[in-house]
Amino acid sequence: MSLRKEPLDWQLDASETYLPFHYKGTLAGLLKQEFADEVLKVLKEDEVLKKALKIACVELIKQSGGELSQVKDLMKKYIKMCERPKHGTRAIAILLGERQLELDLNNQEFAKFCDTFKLSPVELNNIYAGEPVDDSLLAPLSRILGISKTELCAIRDGCEREIVSG
Repeated sequence: MSLRKEPLDWQLDASETYLPFHYKGTLAGLLKQEFADEVLKVLKEDEVLKKALKIACVELIKQSGGELSQVKDLMKKYIKMCERPKHGTRAIAILLGERQLELDLNNQEFAKFCDTFKLSPVELNNIYAGEPVDDSLLAPLSRILGISKTELCAIRDGCEREIVSG
């Protein structure tokens, strides 16, 4: 009988079953049955969407009289446009939109909410329009979003930087 009540770092659970997951004939990993079907569905869906994007880009290039060698670059351009921005004003605008959804407020109610934190409706609209976020807006935005000014500055600037209180 073990005197340890803590679980061991290494354990074997023979009751768990994992399924081999293959991509183009090569083992990609092992998944539990409960996740395997959903993961496979998402990956197949991703393949279909990539093929659809390629077809659309080929048609667009043909219509515009471009060269088919541009397809991959055009696909990359559209994928890049759809990616969630990690930095800059667009990233802050997305965080504000998510905060609005969390609070379940319509646009007018959210503008009033932000105004109570000293972010005017004009300043809010400027952020949504992509205008640069001034240092003076970091404090109200950090309170609205529930993150530190340092984190917000890193999102805005794309790097870590000290915030001078003022």
